[in-house]
Amino acid sequence: MINVKSLTVKYSDFTALNDITLSIPENKATCILGPNGAGKSTLLKTIAKLVDYKGCLYLDGLEVSKTPIKTIARLVSYVQPIDTREFMGLTVRDVLLIAQYPVTTGFIESSFHLERAITVLKQLGSDKLIHRKLNELSSGELQRVVLAIGLVKNPKYLLFDEIDLHIDIGFKKSLVKLIRVWSRDKTVVFTTHDLVFGTSIGDYFILLDQGRVVYIGESEDLINNVELVEKVFNAKIITYRYGERHILIPIYY
Repeated sequence: MINVKSLTVKYSDFTALNDITLSIPENKATCILGPNGAGKSTLLKTIAKLVDYKGCLYLDGLEVSKTPIKTIARLVSYVQPIDTREFMGLTVRDVLLIAQYPVTTGFIESSFHLERAITVLKQLGSDKLIHRKLNELSSGELQRVVLAIGLVKNPKYLLFDEIDLHIDIGFKKSLVKLIRVWSRDKTVVFTTHDLVFGTSIGDYFILLDQGRVVYIGESEDLINNVELVEKVFNAKIITYRYGERHILIPIYY
């Protein structure tokens, strides 16, 4: 379980997260919502021990700032949009083998690790990409590889920043189903700017605004606080019931 108490993160003179306290439940899909600059990415990076902080942050009872990064890396996958220029023409196979380094004990290019990479790509319907170079992929194909990078080391916690970036409507439908499968035995925490997508799949919600938590709770409670969501996003939002779920839909006119 992830527990945060009085957490503050500053970048020079800018406060990205301001004295937040929250808990993220296990084996659920938690969706972090908020406008640009709200602190969504910073919260994920802090959990993954990628930025310094003040306050307390516990991951399975381990205080993150006092725990070796290798231990955190075994528990957590933090994945964000990637810049292919940083990878200098590496193939999908290469990056998925590299991503497994924190959980390897021997030679990283063993048959086991290659089979694991292929299995994850098949789950995403992208195994044909394995020998392609990252800088040859479309933005949608690259995003599927980003998802595979998160999954391939089989962590307990999956942290996805902008999980649905560049994903088309058809694969978003598949992604909703995949997140439901992943969250059966993992804790999935993701950010998105798509309210429809987020409320279609999220079990638990954190709403951030200017580095502060303004809402945290279950899906149905979020729906009952739609006025708060409208205020945070400065937009008109309606609710729509589809099956057993209520979905938030922004209105652009």
